[in-house]
Amino acid sequence: MSITVTGLVGKKIRHHRRAKEITIQELSRKCGLTVNYISLIEKGEANPSLNKLNAIVCALDVQWEDIMPTCEEHEDIYNQTIL
Repeated sequence: MSITVTGLVGKKIRHHRRAKEITIQELSRKCGLTVNYISLIEKGEANPSLNKLNAIVCALDVQWEDIMPTCEEHEDIYNQTIL
């Protein structure tokens, strides 16, 4: 199964949340999104708006660059979809 940009963003959000030892419940309270929605984002099953991503970035106290795919990661994703 190939990964998508949405899936990669979700994995990075989960990584930073766990690295900071923040539960989904705590993140939910900090950013105003439901636990279920955050779980869907982390699993790559939801495609959040920029406003919702910004709320998560601020709640995790990370930078946009920390959750967005690098150019190399984006190229890998693109190559997977056309092969």
